[in-house]
Amino acid sequence: MNDTASSPSRLLKITAVTARWLLGLLVFALSVFVLHGWIVPRIGEYRGALEAQATRVIGVPVRIGSITAQSNGLFPTFELRDVVLQDAQQRDALRLLRVVASVSPRSLLKFNFEQLYIESPQLEVRLDTAGKLHVAGLDVSTDTTGETRAADWFFSQREFIIQGGTVRWTDERRHADPLLLTDVQFVSRNSARRHALRLDATPPAGWGDRFTVRGQFRQSLLSVHSGKWRTWGGQIYADLPNIDATRLGRYVALDARIREGSGALRVWADVEDGALLGGAADLGLARIDASLGDKLPPLVLRAVTGRLAGQVKDGTLEFSTRDLQFDTADGSRWPGGNLWFQHTPARGKTAEHGAFKADRLDLGALALIADRLPLGDATHKAIESFAPRGLVERIDTRWQGPFDALETYQAKGRVSRFSLASQAPPEGVRIGTPGLRGATADFDASQAGGTATLSIAKGALDLPGVFEEPVVPIDQLSSQLQWKLDGDKVQVQVSKARFANADAEGEAEATWRTSDPAVSHGKSRHPGVLDLQGKLTRADGTRVFRYLPLDIPKPTRDYVRDAVNTGTASIVDFRVKGDLHDMPFMDPRA
Repeated sequence: MNDTASSPSRLLKITAVTARWLLGLLVFALSVFVLHGWIVPRIGEYRGALEAQATRVIGVPVRIGSITAQSNGLFPTFELRDVVLQDAQQRDALRLLRVVASVSPRSLLKFNFEQLYIESPQLEVRLDTAGKLHVAGLDVSTDTTGETRAADWFFSQREFIIQGGTVRWTDERRHADPLLLTDVQFVSRNSARRHALRLDATPPAGWGDRFTVRGQFRQSLLSVHSGKWRTWGGQIYADLPNIDATRLGRYVALDARIREGSGALRVWADVEDGALLGGAADLGLARIDASLGDKLPPLVLRAVTGRLAGQVKDGTLEFSTRDLQFDTADGSRWPGGNLWFQHTPARGKTAEHGAFKADRLDLGALALIADRLPLGDATHKAIESFAPRGLVERIDTRWQGPFDALETYQAKGRVSRFSLASQAPPEGVRIGTPGLRGATADFDASQAGGTATLSIAKGALDLPGVFEEPVVPIDQLSSQLQWKLDGDKVQVQVSKARFANADAEGEAEATWRTSDPAVSHGKSRHPGVLDLQGKLTRADGTRVFRYLPLDIPKPTRDYVRDAVNTGTASIVDFRVKGDLHDMPFMDPRA
């Protein structure tokens, strides 16, 4: 019973599918027959109807000099001669000597073409002062009224090809001379939601070599207008193997005043809702001379290679470099470092935060060009004051909160041949910010504390406000550091410290912490509590005075300098322990 009942059902399904296929084949056959048997022989009679249809679809008057058809394949091709598009003032905006169009059943159902081939057109493209784009006198920009018929028609064609064209580009907003591109080859391929474009052209003499621009875009799912390009998303790619960037800056928004620049550029740009979101650029510039801000001096670089990338999305700025190398004007060489920077401003309950990663950064080369970069007054002042030098081999930092009041942070990395200028103490403070030269350090730090391994070879420590001669030359120094931070409470531990210079050699360990104001006679957390112990294996007695802290009265320091004029210690154990404010520095003459 079940087999007998199910057989008619399967038969009906097979019959229905077969009927649909047969109907489709019939429609296809009728389309081919109508095209070849009726339309092709009488195509000239339809010229007026085609003009009217094209005028209605494009939105501007269209005139066709002649039209012929050929039945070389399954579907015919049509050749149009002397096609003229007129603007709103009935002036000829575009004249096409020869247009070849092919159709298919799909294109006939949509009243468009499967392919349009245009030979040697002369095209005028203009961006007016209001930012509207005009192609051949036609406004192809989108507006609130939805008047996008010309753009809708263009981007609904399956394939649009231009060979050997000439394009004249005019940007009325920049008041620059029109730009003439020759031997233009252009291809546009469009589907329901995808648009692919490619332009190859030769710039005017003196601009450089022939270039390529490509675009891959996706149309919004809810968009009913193919020509609403301001709602597209996708990517643009440009390959300029040899370009005069000085001329390019007159026509493209580069956020820089370029006085001189030449070389190769490859650029990728991300597009969202018709606007540039970010991108990347591969550089191969022989020289660049540009100003990156109205009040900044010129930035002059030579032999610039590498990649720059950046984007701004939802308020978050992201910037990076890869294998970036260049020579500065004074001959210094940036070694090809990589960096990545991200910053997100405060939004609602989310605090400002950021991150920074880098490797092989030459701080000296960066300092030389820093005043020419748009880094902000505070950063410029800090770089000038601290004069950082050395190589950042690697660094990885993250923070939360504004730069001048960080809530949390974490930083780890390694620097070599590192130097940092000391800073004089501010008014009312005795000890300034230490400096150093020739240091190599591995560090891991946060707002709660951190650890570091420090070594110095043929360098120096600069301790303003500690010694009368603040710069202490160092032949060799190695040490491990550990510190803890709890509000205004600070604790530092120095272990396995070994040091040597012309005056002494030895080893030491130390612990220092801030004082408890409740029990300290100074009623302050500074200068703190010190526990220092160590051993001198060599010491020059005549140089003891220069290591006496400024806390010791000057008459006492002068007495030690004048009294000890000879003597060399072989092994001396020492220990200093207690609150530095309470230590009884006595006059030796007593």
